[in-house]
Amino acid sequence: MKVEELPSELFAGGPRYLTLERFAGLAGLQEQEPMLARWVEEGILPTRRFGRHQLIDIQALLQRLDHSKGTPG
Repeated sequence: MKVEELPSELFAGGPRYLTLERFAGLAGLQEQEPMLARWVEEGILPTRRFGRHQLIDIQALLQRLDHSKGTPG
């Protein structure tokens, strides 16, 4: 699998929470949804639960990415 960096601009101005399916579509990872689901289960992708719905928290993900790059934020 080819790994590409996802620019934060891709998600800027969008909704804060996304379903796994919508996130996969925006990131161009539709074929890797099972992998993304594992990442959600393992806590690699930050999520927030709303009732029975578990959504990916885009703001928390971007903060993690910035922190891992050493970018203040």
